[in-house]
Amino acid sequence: MTYERFEETAVELAHTAGARALAAFRGTIALEFKGRRQNDPVTLLDRETETFLRQELRKAFPDHGLLGEEHKDDIAAGAEYVWVIDPIDGTANFASGLPLWGISIGLLRACQPVVGVIWVPVGPTLTPGAFHAHQGGGAWFENQPVRVSKAPDERGQLMALPGDYLRAFRVRRSAPGTARPERALPDGRTTGSCTAELVLIAAGALRVGIFVKPSIWDVAAGVTIVREAGGTVLTWRDRQWQHFARFDPESPPRGKGDPALRHWGRPLLFGAPEAVERLTTRLAWHPRLPRRLQKLFGLDQPD
Repeated sequence: MTYERFEETAVELAHTAGARALAAFRGTIALEFKGRRQNDPVTLLDRETETFLRQELRKAFPDHGLLGEEHKDDIAAGAEYVWVIDPIDGTANFASGLPLWGISIGLLRACQPVVGVIWVPVGPTLTPGAFHAHQGGGAWFENQPVRVSKAPDERGQLMALPGDYLRAFRVRRSAPGTARPERALPDGRTTGSCTAELVLIAAGALRVGIFVKPSIWDVAAGVTIVREAGGTVLTWRDRQWQHFARFDPESPPRGKGDPALRHWGRPLLFGAPEAVERLTTRLAWHPRLPRRLQKLFGLDQPD
């Protein structure tokens, strides 16, 4: 099996799942809520879509592991490949009739992202379709290549910001040690869907994106797509921004349990390489960052 074959299969499944989701999108959507605070939206379609994708991937690749947002992990010990599924990313948008959502299918090999497919209801051609990529194969929307923004600077550009970003970080007027204020960074936008933002970055509509604590299913497919579109992906680790390499299993955020990919969650920056470089010099974590984020970012450790 080759990465091309894995990608082709994921694209086929994404198209089937996308057609079903689009038909439901035009109807009435009933929301449920999950999580400890009962504030995380989910629909019956989320669960049905993940079930469908899991069943078809299991048939096609019986030795591969399966990890998704809505169902328990199905990963055999020592599995080299693991599919990571987000059946509907942007569920609140989906249920509200806002066409900013996506179906995300990513493939990890030894925890490193190697294939990514994200189906969206509206792509660069203003039609539904799949963004897709495999390591070394470039990034595409259907049969059209996509690239990150090539703008000469940040004027008139846009960037993706999390909805509550002011609780996590601020943007300095200039980099440390710079006497004068620098030019403004791109204007911020929040879409409510990580996958929507990632494909917009890959297609050049968004210059850069900041993700404070994404889940693995939010970004597993997008890492490969943005990289193959010519973009950079950085993560915050050891008190600095560094190139993202792999998803490492982590311990549960609450309570006891074994480390697992499901518990991964770290800050990521995506975007055009020069824009990401400029942004890293201007970002500063909030001095009153919530304790859980201080611990996550390693900021609760003494200097």
